[in-house]
Amino acid sequence: MESLLKLYEKYRGVQAHTIVELPSSGSNRRYFRITGNDETVIGVIGTSLEENRAFCLLSEHFKSKGLLVPELYIHSDDYAFYLQEDLGDTILFAQTASGRESGVFNDSERCLLRTTMSQLPKLQFEGAQGLDFSVCYPQAEFDERNIFFDLNYFKYCFLKATGLEFNEIGRAHV
Repeated sequence: MESLLKLYEKYRGVQAHTIVELPSSGSNRRYFRITGNDETVIGVIGTSLEENRAFCLLSEHFKSKGLLVPELYIHSDDYAFYLQEDLGDTILFAQTASGRESGVFNDSERCLLRTTMSQLPKLQFEGAQGLDFSVCYPQAEFDERNIFFDLNYFKYCFLKATGLEFNEIGRAHV
């Protein structure tokens, strides 16, 4: 945590007033909200330097394309720590909880989901333009093995958590 505070001081030129750890999700990175004189930033400590480097380089690339990602302000030389834009505490998962639980999404939830879904192809296609895929982690190519890994991660970490009944063995018919 001390390294994050030093990085903040290097970035802003002043000491931080407060630092509060935030809940983690989906990785070994630890997140902190750091408050200074007139702003908050998110400080990140990650255990995988390769993953942190990939995140930082991809963030910079996507931002340069005008895509909607948090701005990366500064990172340590070894990518162990970085500071990024604080987008607040509201997450899409929480904002759509009522619709997920009832099975009927209200207008506000549908609007949020449509907006989010409209950004995904932009990230995929515009983000790929000029991207050096060798920076990707854990490998440059998103092959069949990685696709199945992600599908299983989705199934066990998200789909099963909803309590929704589904046939794990059955095949989808398209």
